[in-house]
Amino acid sequence: MAALIIFCSILVFSLIIAVLSKKGAMKSNMSDVMTASGSFGAFLVFFISVGEIYSIGTMIGTPGSIYAMGATYGIWFMCYILLAYAVGYFLNPAIWRMGQLSGATSIGDVIGWRYNSKGLQIIVAVIAIIFLTPWIQNQFSGMAILFQYLNIGVNFVTAVIISTVLAFIYILIAGIRAPAWVSVFKDILLVASITIIGIAAAAKMPGGIHGIFQTVADTKPDSLIISNAGGQHNVEFTMSTILFQMLGFYMLPISFQALLTSKNEHNLRRNSIFMPLYMIMFPFMIIAAYFAVATIPSLQNSDFALLAVAVKTLPDWMIGVIAGGGALTAILVMAISALCVGGLFSKNILGVINPKMKESVMTSTTRVVTAIFLIFGAIVALYFPTLMANITTLAYGGLSQTFIAVFLAFFWKKANKYGMGAGMLAGVGSYAIMKITLFAPLGFNPGFYAMAVNLVVAVLVSLATKTDEITQKRFDYYQMTKVVKHNKLLEK
Repeated sequence: MAALIIFCSILVFSLIIAVLSKKGAMKSNMSDVMTASGSFGAFLVFFISVGEIYSIGTMIGTPGSIYAMGATYGIWFMCYILLAYAVGYFLNPAIWRMGQLSGATSIGDVIGWRYNSKGLQIIVAVIAIIFLTPWIQNQFSGMAILFQYLNIGVNFVTAVIISTVLAFIYILIAGIRAPAWVSVFKDILLVASITIIGIAAAAKMPGGIHGIFQTVADTKPDSLIISNAGGQHNVEFTMSTILFQMLGFYMLPISFQALLTSKNEHNLRRNSIFMPLYMIMFPFMIIAAYFAVATIPSLQNSDFALLAVAVKTLPDWMIGVIAGGGALTAILVMAISALCVGGLFSKNILGVINPKMKESVMTSTTRVVTAIFLIFGAIVALYFPTLMANITTLAYGGLSQTFIAVFLAFFWKKANKYGMGAGMLAGVGSYAIMKITLFAPLGFNPGFYAMAVNLVVAVLVSLATKTDEITQKRFDYYQMTKVVKHNKLLEK
């Protein structure tokens, strides 16, 4: 009962935060709903950025993967995120500046403006919507595991309904502002919960941390090393995955959108320096995962690892905190993902098809599509829970294929809409084919090859086609512009 009370209290408090976040909202237009009119300081940008990065998959999937497949997954997860922050230190301010020039509220706006192409906006939006669908499905799947194991008195159907309603209420109340402020509360709960679980596991084990790893070394030593065997657990696959994902990290539409909420580019650069501090929870997560390996070797589902350790070592009320923090983690990613889909559909698809669409209509359409997307995700989670299983792993690979278009936008004047469109389609297509056929030469991640295909096609097609004058002018304008606030290019 104590766990259920704590859980409900956390959700109610999050709703209060969402209501209070409405204060300071300028007006209900696309810019304010999608990016808070670029008004966030370093504090909020930090939390909304990490709030999207560390989803319920971090809490459940990472310890579960370490439990099932050993050190490879722990090294992969920590390395690619830490290296992505270094990429973001240089890349994110450039994205923000181009976002200011184009008046952007999404990744589709930035790419479409830079290459002077409405068609490219549609391509980017369609790719994003397709691959964000399994992304949101992952959150529901994580919640299923959370409530199945913790058994606090809330069944999965109830949890899905509550999370769907809450996610939409956040967006309805204050657009992206509500998830941003709730992220602060959620991240405190998430870091505290994982840290406490890790400390409790070390305290419970005779010999502490040394005892945990000594037991694992004696009973399951292979889980402490990266295998030299072929497949998805070897050095080649791990390193190529790290390389490909660190480059595509900020190309996820929800991460891209978070960058555009910043008041200035200096916040983004500063946050890239401090974001690694958030990973203070990872040593505790690893300790908990290996505690499970050492003391609970026969879990029915490896994704139960962290939750099993929590149940074994913590009091009932603390289980309620973990359930509340885990649920909020999933709900926030659902909310921001659905908002992103709503904005992309209304502005970068419908807005392109109907250029005369009023902004008030576009904003209302964004909210409607947000609701539809959340309801669709809930229905799939309840009635077809395995429907997305085969394409979930495609999500990151597909969403990362915009990296080449974004990167070349800053450094190559000859890059044009034909090359970028062809490159993205070739990258997404080749990645899907390689994943479906299990074709991975030398044991590398197919995403690594797909990004290389994307680059080659983009460069060759750009060289073979003419770059229009406006696209070249926009490149020159960007190069001359170091810091621009809320300006748009005036065409002559």
